[in-house]
Amino acid sequence: MKLITKQVKNKPLTVIIEYPELNVKTEKLIKKIKSLDFIISGNSNGKTFALNISDIFYIETVERKTFLYTKNEVYMTEKKLYEFEKLLKETAIIRISKSCLMNMDMLYSIKQLINSQLEATLINGEKLIVSRTYLKRIKNILKEEVQ
Repeated sequence: MKLITKQVKNKPLTVIIEYPELNVKTEKLIKKIKSLDFIISGNSNGKTFALNISDIFYIETVERKTFLYTKNEVYMTEKKLYEFEKLLKETAIIRISKSCLMNMDMLYSIKQLINSQLEATLINGEKLIVSRTYLKRIKNILKEEVQ
């Protein structure tokens, strides 16, 4: 891979990706670049904040309320989990259980549990359970990353 960077004043940031064939590595790179410009709003202490999707570790629904978790903060949002799943399908955020979406870019390690579930540990030490329903998808994504 060859990387060329060039500062051009008075022009917006432009990313051009040239590739001989579209493969998993290239698709992943494109998704990452797109997600850098994705903003979601969340509320905390009566204030609304614009959150970059790359700062979100996971999104969880608890008692019909949806929360956005970053490294140090928790924000509430009006959107439902299924809305986020649809909105963020081209990003690294994936469903891992009925009530949780996880940012795969924040994954530190994964461990098999006795009950056919996985325990995902995020880079901030937070542990999430991947239910059996979503196990295959996680394993496929991890296999793609190794290749």
